[in-house]
Amino acid sequence: VDKAITELIVFAEASVDFAEEHGTISSIAGNTTNLTCQARHSRPVGKFIWKRLNPYGTDEILENPKTRFSTVGEKESGLFDTEETLQIELKPSDNGAKIICNYQQHGLL
Repeated sequence: VDKAITELIVFAEASVDFAEEHGTISSIAGNTTNLTCQARHSRPVGKFIWKRLNPYGTDEILENPKTRFSTVGEKESGLFDTEETLQIELKPSDNGAKIICNYQQHGLL
């Protein structure tokens, strides 16, 4: 008996959020702070993109930021949990800026 088989590849868009609730961080210029972003229930595993939104209206993608990346693991469902921690040294010009964590998954429309 001949048969045709089709394999299904199903993508799942990640749920992305910071690991801890920050809202506002108060610190002294020159100090280093860590921000951890998590992407849960994703397939395929994606890439974190960090942005700084300056209060002056300019956006800046943080190129080659100092980060620690870890894939927490694949679950029974085949979905992945991943996280990345941004280590950022605060400067006086960061006052009022916002840090945004994006998670880009290739293959999703």
